[in-house]
Amino acid sequence: MHTIQVAIFFVISYLLSRVFVVLKIPELVLYYLFEKKHVSIQKLTFILILGSALLSSVIANVITVLTLMPLVLLLQKEFDRFGKDQLKINTLFLLSVIWGANIGGLGMVTGTTTNGILIGLYEVFKVPVGRDFTFLSWMSWGLPLQVVLSCIGWLILMAVFQPGKMMHQHDFRAKLESYSMSRKLQKKGFALAAFFVLSASLLSAGMNILHVYRLEIMILTGLWMIVFIYYLVLHYWETEDKSKLRLLMLKDTLHDIPKKGILWISIGVIITFVFWYFKLHKSAGYLLRDLFEGKSNMLMFYCLIGLIATFASELFSNSGVQITMFMVLFPMTKYNPNLSWEGMLIITLCSTCAFMSPIGTPSNGLGFGSSSKISIRHMLSAGFVMNIASALVISLWVTQVVPVINKYLL
Repeated sequence: MHTIQVAIFFVISYLLSRVFVVLKIPELVLYYLFEKKHVSIQKLTFILILGSALLSSVIANVITVLTLMPLVLLLQKEFDRFGKDQLKINTLFLLSVIWGANIGGLGMVTGTTTNGILIGLYEVFKVPVGRDFTFLSWMSWGLPLQVVLSCIGWLILMAVFQPGKMMHQHDFRAKLESYSMSRKLQKKGFALAAFFVLSASLLSAGMNILHVYRLEIMILTGLWMIVFIYYLVLHYWETEDKSKLRLLMLKDTLHDIPKKGILWISIGVIITFVFWYFKLHKSAGYLLRDLFEGKSNMLMFYCLIGLIATFASELFSNSGVQITMFMVLFPMTKYNPNLSWEGMLIITLCSTCAFMSPIGTPSNGLGFGSSSKISIRHMLSAGFVMNIASALVISLWVTQVVPVINKYLL
């Protein structure tokens, strides 16, 4: 039932992302930030990475990228006159969004499919601490971790790209337009998005906490979906001139879907399929087992498996990396019971944090394929540093912060 509910959330969040594109909400936000608030490029980058992370907590990572890519493309278009710095500018804005989308999956238990796999395995293997990972407890340590990683990611982007040396803010601000649309419809779009975040969070919490009422919550989720689709696609909303329009037409649901992004995602899927078809995961499992045996310092050990999970996810499916590493860890839990939940949680979180390659995550592939004139060199170098930083921070967070929060909440 949990999987069906997540699929329903995915459908509605996708439709909402298309509403944002049709109503030119990204353009409106950009105009407001620069024309009304005079936000610097450095601050805008911070807003992009943190905003993408927070949005990705409640809707799928890929949907977050789809929602924000029009904003990224607009920024890249406006900076088209910066010559040799164009590649760096384009890459900076793109990485801000896709890094935030990847980080956002850590914030809530419903953030990514790998989180769901972890909770399922905790139950299957009867890991005692598994019952401590409720929607509330995960959010209590996940959202702060997400903010910390977003700040670290922003600092790395600032150090690598140094945007203050490449452009002047007033040059950009002078070119913006107001992008007039029906303000009434735009407000409706914002209101529906806010309601989606609140109601989806409550339904997810109910599915995870109120186990005896799962069937009733699933029925309620189905009715919720029908109502949402009606107001997004079928209901006629009144505009300022008293005309009535629908927020989303059928043709809008597939308009401007980035074909190159889908191609990069497909390449990642094909590589993973080849990996599993030739049973290379077994060889990787044996190699990891040999690496793990004899590790006495647990913090160093956790940092090691975090780094392996992060960099392995650059080439292979994150869920594939997750399951392969779980197969290696389980035989070792007889020596250290904490390894079962701490190690599995670190692997799960780190496998979502692949920041280097275009095929590292679906968000990477979709964003890279949707954008032109991207500096692969800067993407790889910045992503390499961020991979190491995120793996180390996650390892420390899981071992030092998560147990304390779970203890005081439960």
